[in-house]
Amino acid sequence: MENVKNVIRNWGSIEVDENGRVIGATADFYEYFMIMPTDLIGKSITRVIHTSSTISLKGLDHKHVFSGVISGHACFIRVFRREAHTLYTIIIRQDELEYSDLVYFSNCLEKNKAKKNSVVQGRYSFQEIVGKSKEIERVKELAARIATSSSTVLLTGETGTGKELFAQAIHGLSTRKAQPFVPVNCAAIPDELFESEIFGYEAGAFSGAKKEGKPGKIELAQHGTLFLDEISELPYQAQGKLLRVLQEREVERLGGTGTKNVDIRIIAASNRDLSTLIKEGKFRQDLYYRLYVFELKIPPLRERQEDILPLAYHFVEYFNTKLGSNVKEIDPKLQDWLIQYDWPGNIREIKAIIERGMNIVDGGILTLESLYFTPNLLLEVPSVGMNNSFSGTLDEVVGNAEKSAIQRALKDSKGDRSLAAQKLKIHVASLYRKIAKYKLK
Repeated sequence: MENVKNVIRNWGSIEVDENGRVIGATADFYEYFMIMPTDLIGKSITRVIHTSSTISLKGLDHKHVFSGVISGHACFIRVFRREAHTLYTIIIRQDELEYSDLVYFSNCLEKNKAKKNSVVQGRYSFQEIVGKSKEIERVKELAARIATSSSTVLLTGETGTGKELFAQAIHGLSTRKAQPFVPVNCAAIPDELFESEIFGYEAGAFSGAKKEGKPGKIELAQHGTLFLDEISELPYQAQGKLLRVLQEREVERLGGTGTKNVDIRIIAASNRDLSTLIKEGKFRQDLYYRLYVFELKIPPLRERQEDILPLAYHFVEYFNTKLGSNVKEIDPKLQDWLIQYDWPGNIREIKAIIERGMNIVDGGILTLESLYFTPNLLLEVPSVGMNNSFSGTLDEVVGNAEKSAIQRALKDSKGDRSLAAQKLKIHVASLYRKIAKYKLK
């Protein structure tokens, strides 16, 4: 297609050493993605290119093409091997393409790539959910009971609390465990591609469509589990089609005239209050009641403090293996800090903090000083229990800290919201909501 040919240009390349660390990039990469060399050199490639949880950058073959996100831009990237080094060349940026071009280019990837990257078996069990607090044990016990059913489950809780981990554990304990577990991040799929990705399409449904058509995520999950993460971001029109799938247990492809029977279990997750979205006219009430068969509220980390240190040591062991470190102990001062901090980013945040320290630790003890090695948005925000006087409720203190972190990220990013979201390690849609919440410019 001519449009595709026109935008396939040199968007630049990143070179990575045998340890997965960036050693350089081309001038056009810095220009097109507005990244400074000082912000890139020495970083792990997984911090620069964000991919789905089913893609391992280390496991990609020579000349493999995959999709990823760089500085908020969705891209198609090709891998080249140069002896011990790896070159990641950006061959196209999706924001330069029309809808049909996107589909056309996507179809040029390996024939089975979509199925291989979309269909996985549940990797986690309840035994791997770290924590012995009564709050988490209660949720795990209830989730284990629900697992044996085929009813729909709605997982709610703040971002970073481990909702997908629970979804996979439920799938792994169900009668469908030998069948596919298909995760879908509803916020990560562009609106114009959503229906074709979820419901599939027939041959000739639109320009650029595969001549044989393509099954959607629902069909790929046949006899297994479909996990719809961030379901609050589901386009309103698609909500009606999903409701029909839940009610009739059948799916109609885009451009199709018939339906296909499906046998799937749906597990949905949301970090937003769906009842509030219903009042705002952004979420269908009838779909909500279909999802609200079993609701599991995953508690935030600040409500289960006794799990903080076990989680910290769990991630120390994880990064010992991944980074080849030999850390045996967490310094008492750091332990105190970990317990006293409010963890607005929950488990995802504590994992990032431990990874940060493990990358620069010197010796067998992880210390508080390790975390202050470079400026950190969250660590610069005063927290309860750190000898700081404060006033107000817990919600007010947490809200002020979050607002301050967002303001700093926007300032450091010179107003670039995509880059600010990347710095804060949250989805750009979440950042927009928080900016509106705190009435920031």
